[in-house]
Amino acid sequence: MTGRITKDKKTNKYYYTIEIGTKESRKRKVKKNFKTKTEAKSALEIAMAELRKEEHGKESRKEWTLNGYFDYWLKTYAKSSTAPNTFRGYEGIIRVHLKPDLGHIKLHELTVIQIQDYYTDKLEQVSAQSVKHHHRLLCKMLNDAIDWEFLTKNVALKAKPPKPERFNPTFYSKEELNRLFEAATASTVYHPIIFTGGHTGARLGELRALQWEDIDFNARKVSINKSAYMDKDGKTQIRDLTKGKKDRTIIIGKSLMVFLKTHFERYQEMKTLLGDTFNPNYLVFFNAMGDYIKPRELHRAYKNAIKRAGLKDARFHDLRHSHATVLLTKNVHPKIVSERLGHSKPSITLEIYSHATSSLQEEAAHVFDEDE
Repeated sequence: MTGRITKDKKTNKYYYTIEIGTKESRKRKVKKNFKTKTEAKSALEIAMAELRKEEHGKESRKEWTLNGYFDYWLKTYAKSSTAPNTFRGYEGIIRVHLKPDLGHIKLHELTVIQIQDYYTDKLEQVSAQSVKHHHRLLCKMLNDAIDWEFLTKNVALKAKPPKPERFNPTFYSKEELNRLFEAATASTVYHPIIFTGGHTGARLGELRALQWEDIDFNARKVSINKSAYMDKDGKTQIRDLTKGKKDRTIIIGKSLMVFLKTHFERYQEMKTLLGDTFNPNYLVFFNAMGDYIKPRELHRAYKNAIKRAGLKDARFHDLRHSHATVLLTKNVHPKIVSERLGHSKPSITLEIYSHATSSLQEEAAHVFDEDE
């Protein structure tokens, strides 16, 4: 970077010129109309100091890992330019998924293959639709990196995210759910979470994080305000809700309230017998060691219960679909179902559970055929 001061012979005023870059890509910055050479020199020194600072910043950012860039993007763009709910969603994807797997890579060294491998690995943990959300977020962040001149190209645009299959949820009728609950009693550890999942429609992570202080037996309410997830080391971590966007309260029926009261009494007996070191997190659902239930172990017990009940194969998450389907077919208003599930708006509920509302269409068609 070089600078010089020149006098304009026509105007008798001074101007400075700063040349930046190499011979092949030289840029010139000029500022004119200083009355004296001293003024021009002072302005030149300030301008060159600012440019050196800017160049130093660019050089240091070349050493950024994606961890550093993700933090910068969240602070610089997402926090001020997106809605609070959207920001929490972005932050959750970055913290739980992108940082653990890609955060160690330098921003300017990220490759298409690394991103493609990330998508492949993630499909073992989350749905194709979720991976597609990760792809869109990566593309957005890297496009912004180009706008800020940290990068010259967006490698995520060349990666191929998986194509989500058409969503066809598996669901059980009320009678089938009762058969499942009965079959699940074979396991004193996993029966409580299976029974509660079917009666509330709560997500697995929300149930795993549930504590006794979240249950109000007098008001028959369960407060859903956090979620559990497995980190890359296989350890359970707790986070604020990132999918429902806000805490919610679920009113529970008499059968679930009685069940949870009995479960609480059994928990107190175990706590008295085993001491304060047992279940130190006061979890509602815990394994034999008093720790967080492991999803893999729960899924194994759930599959066994399905076989004993003679039901079609399904995932634990399908208890949520079954809960919503039973409510909708019993003419519970979609807004109420949406609130119980933690959807941001009823239209999401209606779109996902169109199979249930189609049967209501049939009933609606005959309303005017009935005698008054």
